[in-house]
Amino acid sequence: MLGAGALVLLMATMALAGCGGGSDETLAADVDFPQFVYRSEDSLKGYRIAATYPEALEAVPCYCGCEQNPEKYQNLKDCFIDRKTGDFDEHAAGCAICLEEAIDIGEWMKEDLSLREIRDRIDEAYEGRGKPTDTPMPSE
Repeated sequence: MLGAGALVLLMATMALAGCGGGSDETLAADVDFPQFVYRSEDSLKGYRIAATYPEALEAVPCYCGCEQNPEKYQNLKDCFIDRKTGDFDEHAAGCAICLEEAIDIGEWMKEDLSLREIRDRIDEAYEGRGKPTDTPMPSE
């Protein structure tokens, strides 16, 4: 399991190494994911993106309906990484919408879009797919 401290260290290491925009295979390649992450190629890709770009996933709502538990799920990041423990959450591994959103975010991060631009694209692309979490709009 990757706790919050380890995740911060991973992000700092990747930023210093210039790895932020790497290929999907190099994103978070050294993270020891729990077994449930390996359910599918999309699951692994989604969790790699979540581990690499947590700030981007935190800026967008989840449209899968997980808002039914607003204390646990307040944004897309919460579907991948538990907000209280910092461990990987199993929810997204079995949720097509969460994985689709993360994969879209990974592509848009490669385009150097701002968090606000990514949020706007997510809202446009996923509107009507489900009730989104109540995620504040990023300021940038």
